[in-house]
Amino acid sequence: MQPLSPDELPDAVRLWLPSNATFEFPPQGQTSTLAFVVGAPIVVKRMRGAVYSSAAEWEHKALVELADSKLPIPSPLGLHVREHRGEREAWLCMSRLPGEPLASVLERSPDADSICRWYAALGDLAARIHATPIPQALRPDAPFTWLERVLSRTRRAGERVRNLVMRLARERPPDIPETVIHGDFTLDNVLADGDHISGVIDWGGAGPGDPRFDVTLALMGDGEGPIDARAVRAFLEGYCAAPIPRGLRRFFEQAYQMRTDPTAV
Repeated sequence: MQPLSPDELPDAVRLWLPSNATFEFPPQGQTSTLAFVVGAPIVVKRMRGAVYSSAAEWEHKALVELADSKLPIPSPLGLHVREHRGEREAWLCMSRLPGEPLASVLERSPDADSICRWYAALGDLAARIHATPIPQALRPDAPFTWLERVLSRTRRAGERVRNLVMRLARERPPDIPETVIHGDFTLDNVLADGDHISGVIDWGGAGPGDPRFDVTLALMGDGEGPIDARAVRAFLEGYCAAPIPRGLRRFFEQAYQMRTDPTAV
């Protein structure tokens, strides 16, 4: 996406920023537009369209509800939702956490021991997230499991996604107790600063869910190939859990593929 222009900022959003704020722009994602406030630890995030603006609203809600959890997450500063030029859009302001994506750090890590230390820390962070009590406000109204909720997001899906949904529904693993999950626990959404993990961003998919989904996403790596077996063991030792069978990991990888498909909404 193209970086936003300061002229596009609604007046309501400007109230949360320093006067005469200037911006720098990180690499832009596929679903949101980001701006960093120069000289202040603030992020401005804009999401357009009914689906993505709803995700921004949920992210704000998750950050509010998890604010006292002691997890390393952004602090919400404000949410502004409006109809603009015939389109719904949401503006989310939050604190900017220090560091850079763990994916970038791992690319520069000099040796296998260093990579294993990072994965052990990542496993420990996943365990902390999953041990967090589920806030009542994040619990769904309907008594459906996490996977049933994921599979239901396909009312306008194309044929490929519909076929994937039917196969996942047939092959679904037994349910386990739900925990708080991040919902997009990839290496790009975990930040590292110096020699430690400094935070987790992009909480729009957070809520009660299957913790094996987060574990699977963490162990997907950067898409360049499978993670070294030592790093996987280090993660699981940090997480204090047994390995997830490869077939089950593949199931959750496909669930992620379906969940992130723009037609599966």
